[in-house]
Amino acid sequence: MNDHTINPRMIVRRTKLYVPVNREKFIEKAWTRDADCIILDLEDSIAPNDKATARKMVKDVIPIVNKGGAEIQVRINREFEEEDLDATVIPGLTGLMIPKCETVEGIKRLDRLVTQLEKDRGLPEGKIQFDLIFETAKGIIHVEQIAMACPRIVAITTGQADLSVDLGFTQMKELNFEQYFYAENKVLYAAGAAKLQPHGMGAQNNVDFTSISMGPEAMLKACRHAFWLGYMGTSVIHPGWIKPANEGFTPAPEEVTQARRLKALLEEAYAAGKGSASMDGRMYDVAHMKHVEYTVARADAIEKREAEKSAALKATGEIA
Repeated sequence: MNDHTINPRMIVRRTKLYVPVNREKFIEKAWTRDADCIILDLEDSIAPNDKATARKMVKDVIPIVNKGGAEIQVRINREFEEEDLDATVIPGLTGLMIPKCETVEGIKRLDRLVTQLEKDRGLPEGKIQFDLIFETAKGIIHVEQIAMACPRIVAITTGQADLSVDLGFTQMKELNFEQYFYAENKVLYAAGAAKLQPHGMGAQNNVDFTSISMGPEAMLKACRHAFWLGYMGTSVIHPGWIKPANEGFTPAPEEVTQARRLKALLEEAYAAGKGSASMDGRMYDVAHMKHVEYTVARADAIEKREAEKSAALKATGEIA
């Protein structure tokens, strides 16, 4: 379970944009896209023969893609994890996307490797975070234990494409719910138990998350659906999805307004020695207070994150 001073549930990573580290055209524009986080990809989007060259680019790419205030993660290759870590555990890195998570020991090993690199390079120890991707049946079966493997872990998600291969699914958007319901819900509950962020868009029929033809309205609807289920953000492969996804994983303004109003009302009731209060014909008590406090805190964190990104963009002098 994460025991850092940073509360993983208050990290704002509604959108994480995948960018192949060796695609200059994408790198040059990534910082302008308004993603909360940019994932420099060394894994699936890099051809096997280009892996060694790509990892050498990370150190030069980080200062470019973080100009807009986005946090920076790198998705590593598990078969080249030591080489990838050596090239990416450097200043400017926020965290690592770790694919194909299957065992507690595998994550603990990566924790040890990163800790040693932090020590050797004079970096703050324990600050580099882990986002875990579960892409096999073995990983899903053990997700509860793996989610608590080390304090660096802040978010977990499924990788539906690889999971479908491992399980022998024929991918059909009409069957997404039936195929992924178990895996997605197990990850969702494991994240809750470990006090981490569940990421992704869950199991939804008739939504193809890999098709770049999916429009912003469909993306907003899918993200809002996932948000209502408890997911806190998702990774995206197309910059056109960032705006609707950011909106989809943000509490609606009317929800925040009502939460602030109810919070004030309950605080007033508590001060008067009462354990509940009525608002708009409904009764509210301590359990409701916990929910509204979370909603308000989440909204405040998002507002702060947006201000940070806006300030970073203005500081470049390239965007008004």
